[in-house]
Amino acid sequence: MQYFKAYELVDRLTYEKMGENALSLFTPEILEALDGVREYFDEPITVNNWFSGGKFQWRGYRTPEKAKMLGSPNSEHAKGNAFDFDIKGISAEEARRVIKLNQNDPLLRGIMRLEANVSWVHIDCKPVNNRIYLFKA
Repeated sequence: MQYFKAYELVDRLTYEKMGENALSLFTPEILEALDGVREYFDEPITVNNWFSGGKFQWRGYRTPEKAKMLGSPNSEHAKGNAFDFDIKGISAEEARRVIKLNQNDPLLRGIMRLEANVSWVHIDCKPVNNRIYLFKA
């Protein structure tokens, strides 16, 4: 990881238990994809901000218990293979549009799916037949 610390990607309890080793909960592909988005847009990205007093702590890794509570026990978040985030100064819709248009850029090639019609950006690396697949939750 070039641009992120573990506390930005996991919840408080997971970070307290594992520290920076919490990065091991993620697939290498999703970590590379998130760094790629950060480098491509060249703007700060917020996944989780609980560490600095913010309200987000479940937009990266979701424990099995939390994933089940949210109704998605098999979500890519629970597999360490997805992120939800905001990009400073760029709307989620614009970010999705740019990612889709530039999906073959080396920095964005690992992204397989985007969630449509939400106010945040969701990326994951779940294998699909046609990149980039837009899905509705």
